Amino acid sequence: MPNCLVPNCENNGNHNLGIRLRRPETSAIWAPNCDAFLCDEHADQGYTVDLVLTPKEDNDRTITSNVSVNGGNVVSRTTNIVHHP
Repeated sequence: MPNCLVPNCENNGNHNLGIRLRRPETSAIWAPNCDAFLCDEHADQGYTVDLVLTPKEDNDRTITSNVSVNGGNVVSRTTNIVHHP
């Protein structure tokens, strides 16, 4: 099991962060998990989530997520987009 993403936390990360882009009828165009995990203690403490969307110049039909807590260790994951709008 992965460790919690919060710096200096050695707890197991039971909860996986994900993002989703929904169509108007609520099905997802893409919905990758971010490979970023939080433990029970840190999952419900409250967060401000800052999203920065950067279009890919090569239109490679992938979603890359980069996640950190307070500027700590960054975890990245790239997922293919398999559905069309």
